[in-house]
Amino acid sequence: MIAIAGCATGLSATGSADSRPGATPIVEWIRIDQFGYPIDAPKVAVVSLPVIGFNAPGTYAPGDRFELRRVSDHRLVWSGTADRWNYGQLHAQSGDRGWWIDFSEVQQPGTYYLLDAANNVRSYDIRIGDDVYDDVLVAAVRTFFYQRLNAAKAPPYVDPAWADDPAYDGPGQDREARSRYAKDDPSTARDVHGGWMDAGDPNKYTTFAESAVIGLLRTWEARPDLFGDDTGIPESGNGVPDLLDEVRFQLEFLGRMQDATGTGGLFLKVGVDNHDAVTPLSLDRRPRFYVPECTSATLSGAAMFAKAAIVYAELEQTRGFADEMLVRAIHAWDRAVVTTRDFTLFGTDCDDQDITSGDADRSVVEQVESALQAAIFLFEATGAVRFRDFIDARFADSRPIWNAQWGPYTRGIVVALLRYAGLPHATRDVAERILTGRSRSMRAATIDAADAGTDLYRAHLDSNAHHWGSNSIRSHAGSLALDVIAHRLDPGHDDRYRDAAYGYLMWLHGTNPLGLVMLSNMYDYGAASSVNEFYHTWFADGSPWDNARTSRFGPPPGYLVGGPNRGYTGPLSPPAGQPPQKSYLDWNAGWPENSWEITENAIYYQAAYIELLARLMPRRDR
Repeated sequence: MIAIAGCATGLSATGSADSRPGATPIVEWIRIDQFGYPIDAPKVAVVSLPVIGFNAPGTYAPGDRFELRRVSDHRLVWSGTADRWNYGQLHAQSGDRGWWIDFSEVQQPGTYYLLDAANNVRSYDIRIGDDVYDDVLVAAVRTFFYQRLNAAKAPPYVDPAWADDPAYDGPGQDREARSRYAKDDPSTARDVHGGWMDAGDPNKYTTFAESAVIGLLRTWEARPDLFGDDTGIPESGNGVPDLLDEVRFQLEFLGRMQDATGTGGLFLKVGVDNHDAVTPLSLDRRPRFYVPECTSATLSGAAMFAKAAIVYAELEQTRGFADEMLVRAIHAWDRAVVTTRDFTLFGTDCDDQDITSGDADRSVVEQVESALQAAIFLFEATGAVRFRDFIDARFADSRPIWNAQWGPYTRGIVVALLRYAGLPHATRDVAERILTGRSRSMRAATIDAADAGTDLYRAHLDSNAHHWGSNSIRSHAGSLALDVIAHRLDPGHDDRYRDAAYGYLMWLHGTNPLGLVMLSNMYDYGAASSVNEFYHTWFADGSPWDNARTSRFGPPPGYLVGGPNRGYTGPLSPPAGQPPQKSYLDWNAGWPENSWEITENAIYYQAAYIELLARLMPRRDR
């Protein structure tokens, strides 16, 4: 099913939020963060006038002044101008002209709306308060529970709408998966149950999990105050924050991927060998197969286990698990020393994609960066000189150092290198070279575009960055700005970096040319227009979980979709033939429409969004 975001009538499809006779109609072209604004956050609404693209031409011309009024009694609390963006120039990435309405000075918690008195139209409701993102964060993290395989989703842990029995738990499936190279040989069967399905497909990948696992663990380190033990998963109430329980579910699966090799290395992936998908997943009886050990998987495993050893050691209840993670990380590292011939030879063609569909191989430089992350975490955890020696010998082989790539595409290794530079026993000249390299590029990669007002929607990416998974790049771009603050790289300018980061988050929350919250089914969380459909085997086209508005159940809330993709290869327009930021369609059809290029979810997109969201949420004590 297809639902095009936005319309050209000037009024939203939902009309007025107040159904009483004479109520002021809502104009959807006033783009806002639909969840609201923390008290100290920048608060800038963007008024859109589409000129190019599927929703053009726009007909709404705003008045010169806007009023912020309280919903409960319509009391005036602020008034100001709508400032024309860039002197009325066209914003090429969106095909829009626009205006900014900056009401950041309003800090009184409450629910408001922006009124264009000259046109007698208003915005959607606007919440201000330090709790506006709380439930959004819970919903976003809970999507990982829905991604679990070989585990039941049953009440009281889920709404009955999204209940399902364990998937891929039958004969010939994850508890006895066979080698992709010996599908008829029962002696190759291995127990590789558990873990998260990677994206909309039901496969599980070691390499693809690296950024998701490490990113979620980084999020915990940055904001442990946000994550409680009460989000309604089976582990809730065990004394361990649910975020760490969720990541542990994945780490235990990765431990099985290591145990299955018998060498200390890790299998590369587990999945099916055809596209004959079934929904719900518990009905899928297809046999499951694994791709055997590969250096890329072993190095990714070493990095994830080593990071986990650091994080889980912080809690008394999980120190035993931290010890296990450290042993696993060292075993994986020692195995990689052998299989790479001391990091000189890397397997880059282990995955022939007989197990459909993602290619889980990694390039040589990506594997070196996984090894560097593993070594950095292992040096921090153990202090062993051999890991520092490896870092000092190979850090210059990472893309940030040899190619000055300090941006969102390399953020995993960027953050790891900065972490090493801050360790007390890091080699000083190496640390200085890392910090100098980051300092030279930090403004160009973070706040220059924000300061210049380059993007009408306040979340600049290069046009070429609007590709498959662009929402994850926006999330990492926001986090890059926060990394400057965290590592004290540009003292005295923290507010500029923070405000730039908020711009990226608010783009994902509806301050974008689509007026669309890029998370699924968020109507109960304050969204007026959110993703209704996304490509996912369970929530498939035509199923009861197809569409949040029109299907019996719709998909669960909180999934971040891939985002605008100007490289879409299917036949539909939109998303084809649009400005980069409008290269999107709210739908989930399969081949030949290929919605997965636009709307498919992924655990690494989700982790990137959660990290940005959590780091921008106001501090609180648990």
